[in-house]
Order: sequence, then C-alpha cells, then structure tokens
Amino acid sequence: MKPYIISADSTLDMPPELLKAHDIRVIPSYVTMGDRTLPDWPDLTQKALLDYVKTSGKAAKTSAANPADYETWFRSLLAEGRPVIHVAKSSGISSCYENACMAARELENVYVVDSKNLAGGTSMPILLTLAMDLEDPREAVAQIERFRDRIDGSFIIETLEFLRMGGRCSTLAAMGANILRLRPEIVFDNGIMRVGKKYRGVYRTCVFRYIDDYMARLEDYETDMVYVNHTVQDPAFLEELKDYLRQKTGCKTLIEYPASSAISTHCGPNTFGFFLLRKEK
Repeated sequence: MKPYIISADSTLDMPPELLKAHDIRVIPSYVTMGDRTLPDWPDLTQKALLDYVKTSGKAAKTSAANPADYETWFRSLLAEGRPVIHVAKSSGISSCYENACMAARELENVYVVDSKNLAGGTSMPILLTLAMDLEDPREAVAQIERFRDRIDGSFIIETLEFLRMGGRCSTLAAMGANILRLRPEIVFDNGIMRVGKKYRGVYRTCVFRYIDDYMARLEDYETDMVYVNHTVQDPAFLEELKDYLRQKTGCKTLIEYPASSAISTHCGPNTFGFFLLRKEK
C-alpha cells in the first residue's frame, strides 16, 4: 500500500486495469444531455454521448465537480488514514482545479496538482511518478509537476461540428473548415488549448501526416511510453494507427484508451491524439 492516495478528475482517461493496479481513485464531473445531468464516469460511455448528439442534433454540456463535491470526496479518502494527492484537469480549460483547491483549504493533508492537461497528459505524470516509489507525498507532488512540465500532447480533429454546437467555434469557421476539408490540430500549451497545424484533405491521410510531423522531431522525446486517447470509430483504423506509432517510436509501452464522454462532447467522433515525454535538457 502506498503511503498516500492518488486521485484524479475523470478526464485523465486511464484504462480501468491501470486504475485498479495503482489504486488511483477517480472523481467524476458532469455531462448534461437534454434534461438529464449525469456523472461523466464510469457509466456514461463515449458511445452513449456521441449517439445522443447524433440523434438529438443538440450539444451535450459539461460541468465540473463543485467545491462541495470535492470536499466530500477528499473527506472520504482521508478517512482511510493517508494523505491525498489530487491531480486535477487543467485550470486553463476547467474550474476543476480551482474547485478542488477551495475544498482542500478546509482540510489537512490534501495536495492538489494542476495537471495543465487532460487525458494522457494527466495520466502520464502520475504513472511515471508512481514508478519511482516515493514515500513523501510532497516529493511525489513535486515529481508529478516536473513530469507534467515535460509532456507534449495534441489531438487532430476530423470535424469542427461538435465545437460549433458547443459554442467554441463559429458556424462560419466550421463551414469554412468543412469546405476546405481542414483537420485542425489542437495543442496543449501550458494548460490551455490552441490551434496548431491545419491539415487539409482526407482525414485518414491527415492523421498519418500529423503523426509523421511528431516523428520528425522524435529525438526530442523519451519513447519508453506513448499514451493514446481517441474517439476513432473504426477499430481496424485505430489498430493501424497504434501499430504505426509503435513502429515509428519503438516504444516499450503504448497505452490506449477512448476519450471520456466529457472530452468527446467537445471534440466529436474520429479525433486522435497522443502524448510523449520530452527529454530533460
């Protein structure tokens, strides 16, 4: 048993077998679909979310766990008699971190880390730190933050339609992207998301070009672990992409897990992304 408990927001998108193996606890946020508001984890699936949008023609909405949710959560974990390290969804794109910090101020032995990322960008620093078997929770927090600052990650999106429905992209911009067959890369940059390269053409071809652009600077990265998150709908295509990454990186470990319902709400189907750890300078 570790001398502290690791918890995280549900958008860390880690496979259940790894959550269980490392005893990582997960607190859900919320997704609203019509008149129903549901926890976004563990029972609300990506498929259910995408099916809702397809059949209703309406965007689902997401909301963070509130400070009271976090306080109740932290108290339940502290009752086990160990300090708690909570790794929150990036403060640049969500109120999860702020709300968790508000709750932690009322408690002792709760350490809140801003992951400045989501999905694999949240999970990788946790997994890498746990492999070091650190005893002091403050040392573990510092190490998570050091790994966090070396993570590079992005996604390539097939369509801007879900961003348009969610109010994060104008109708005109979405129409223009569709006409020009633009497939934008969304990059995580110090906790916020920005548009990176804009690929043009058939989505399948664009995804391989997107991977190749990272591989051109592969010497900048540690390649022991590659972390993939996605909303790819074709299993055969997903396996092809994973095999391509394995071949190009020579990675020992490739972790793959579908993006959570909360993330899928914004990116839509056939989004593909991965995360790598930059080498220390």
